[in-house]
Amino acid sequence: MEPGNAGDGRVNLDVIEPVDFDEFHSVTLPEAAEAHVGRVQAHLRGLPTLSLELPDGRSATYRVTDDRVEVLHGEVRPDATAELDEQSWQEFALELRSCYSLLYSGRVQFRNGHFGALERWEPVLRGLLDGRPLADPQADELTDAEGRPLDLGRSFRLDDDPVAMGRFVEQAGFLHASGVFTPDEIAALSDETERLRAAARPDDGRSWWARTADGDERCCRLNYANEGSQVIAEVADDGRLDRLVAITGEDVRRAPDRLDGHTVVIKLREATEGLADLPWHRDCGMGGHPVLCPEFNVGIQLDDATAGSGQLHVLAGSHRSSSRPPSPKGDDRPVVRLDTRAGDVTLHYGHLMHAAPPPTGAGGRRALYCTYVQERAFEFVPAGRAFNDVLFEEAGDGRIASVGESRSRD
Repeated sequence: MEPGNAGDGRVNLDVIEPVDFDEFHSVTLPEAAEAHVGRVQAHLRGLPTLSLELPDGRSATYRVTDDRVEVLHGEVRPDATAELDEQSWQEFALELRSCYSLLYSGRVQFRNGHFGALERWEPVLRGLLDGRPLADPQADELTDAEGRPLDLGRSFRLDDDPVAMGRFVEQAGFLHASGVFTPDEIAALSDETERLRAAARPDDGRSWWARTADGDERCCRLNYANEGSQVIAEVADDGRLDRLVAITGEDVRRAPDRLDGHTVVIKLREATEGLADLPWHRDCGMGGHPVLCPEFNVGIQLDDATAGSGQLHVLAGSHRSSSRPPSPKGDDRPVVRLDTRAGDVTLHYGHLMHAAPPPTGAGGRRALYCTYVQERAFEFVPAGRAFNDVLFEEAGDGRIASVGESRSRD
């Protein structure tokens, strides 16, 4: 088995020491729950009782009692029972697969209850096990070097003070740089994007497709666009994107030959099926956080981005924690809606919670992304592979189902 072979739904457990199911649930998780329950205290209310069950009959049940997390064995009446094989469980425990990866690949089934129970428990488990606190909008104040609240609507220029820019990214998890690429450069990238888009086919394994209200299948994402276009392949070679990533202080490098390469996200008007409109997610959301992160995605805006064209939304500061998506009804967490112009560049941590909701107006937009990851990822994920490959296990025809569509099948 090749490392990171996400295309067949597996990753290489030889890279990270395997976890024993019995020891994990008898020692590791109970000790973490005892020591670190304070990290997740505010998020325990209303958690359903969840059992994980392996094919050989071994099981463990997670339950909240008196604001404590308990790990139970034996006869329990859970609200939901998730059935999965041992390797899939290990990948989940090691954060090489997320609950969404298990869902999309069909590697988790629910004998009773539904996927939402596993979805709600995952950030709590990560908080207990990995020292990653759950977001607390009352405590997570974002400040500049002088201790003043960040202006989250601020944009920078490429030649601005790198220290101030680095502080902004460290606190907010994202950055907006204005006017990085010229109109002529954007026109050339746009022409190449449209050429590749016209040549894409639903079964090519390198593009995502969605269905519009009139029944048309339309391309909504191009993966490895750099392999089909020299212009796109050279976009990062002049150092401008590297300069922006360097201000973060993180030791990462570009990944043009794996992890989907240089990708073009294409927002469609009136998409009714598929994953053209990305819900709240993390770029490590299919799994691989300990291998990929710190991860950065740097987006060259090929069109103006507004609410009307389906702009990028980010949950500022969420790269430092685990958290649930913001409530559709709104809450007091700092959601930032990025208005950008063609030629601007956005940068965000892959672990930052972000979304690209449907356009509210007549138009869509396109953005070309380059991915940067830690060195370890190159040892773990071979060329041509990505954790997102799991999406094609269910698709087959290039139309990647939304989470809601996949959940309706559990």
